[in-house]
Amino acid sequence: MKRILVAIITIFITFLSLPMASASTTILLTEPSHRQIDGVFIDDELAISLAVTGRLGHLVFDPPSGGRTWLIDPALIEDVTAMANGYTLISGSTSSGELIAKSWLAQLELISKSDKVKALAYGNPSSYWISRISPHEINYILTISGIRLAKLLARPVGAALTYRANNRFTISASDLLTLKSDSTYFSQTASYIDPTTIDKYRLALIKILNPNLSSDRREYLIRDYTSVAYAQIHLVHLSPGKFTITATHQNLPITLTNGFPTNVKINLYVFSTNLKVQVSELQPILIPANSKVQVMVPVTALTSGTSGLNVELTTSHGDLIGDPVLYPLKISVISPVATWFTTGAAMMLFLAATIQSGRRIRRRKK
Repeated sequence: MKRILVAIITIFITFLSLPMASASTTILLTEPSHRQIDGVFIDDELAISLAVTGRLGHLVFDPPSGGRTWLIDPALIEDVTAMANGYTLISGSTSSGELIAKSWLAQLELISKSDKVKALAYGNPSSYWISRISPHEINYILTISGIRLAKLLARPVGAALTYRANNRFTISASDLLTLKSDSTYFSQTASYIDPTTIDKYRLALIKILNPNLSSDRREYLIRDYTSVAYAQIHLVHLSPGKFTITATHQNLPITLTNGFPTNVKINLYVFSTNLKVQVSELQPILIPANSKVQVMVPVTALTSGTSGLNVELTTSHGDLIGDPVLYPLKISVISPVATWFTTGAAMMLFLAATIQSGRRIRRRKK
């Protein structure tokens, strides 16, 4: 009986110890972004964190012993890899983290070789704000996170299955509107740029939604995002100008520029500011990559004076691109009505002179 009781107790203790033996410590590696969209570092704080005595350095150089699971943000690994390859600071100051970043990456590879590695959602954003600003990206972010991390670490990793953060930090109404508009600009021009660049712009928005960003840093990244979006939507644009019309029918040259690396097909809409000028409809225009073209806009002047042409560009999908431009017009032509009136008056004078001459001749004969 005692043997049976001892056996039961032993089995019970062994059963209780199984979860303890299989328990794994999760180590979270993530950091708010320290880079602009163009890759330039805003500061050198990441280098401080990666050092042996820093927050991220401590996690990698002195991790807990036993079973470990590393939950890693691929955006952080991208930043550290960029730092390890040599980087510049926006201030122009000398950077100090290249060797630190190399050492950190080497230690991470060594210490996690036998451990489980899983991807954190790229940029560790708040799912609350993604669902409100860019809901169509929710699944995309989870899918691309594991793919990017596996490529960066050159090893298999677990996929990101959910978002870790759901913070409802404050974003002003104006910033919210700006981010949505900027995101729309990038979407409208996505077909004109390569997929790698598209991903960079899409993910730049996600990094802004990291809940651990300070309010000042978030404002900085929003301004950076907006400036890039503005430049993107204006890569196709109209050159300014003004014209003088000296003929009833005339073609006005308007220059269009395409700064995209691909051909762009656009629609040119021209509207007169008053009834002194009529404009003929134009066919869609194909602008070769990285080039300028001159479009001849046919106009008909109905009378002299001043007028203007409002010109807009839209994509083949009907989205506005670039800024509308107003071209002032000075019209120095005699209208058809005035011409008819002048011609009629001249004919009347000629007829009157002819009649008068005839009367004089008859008088002389008498």
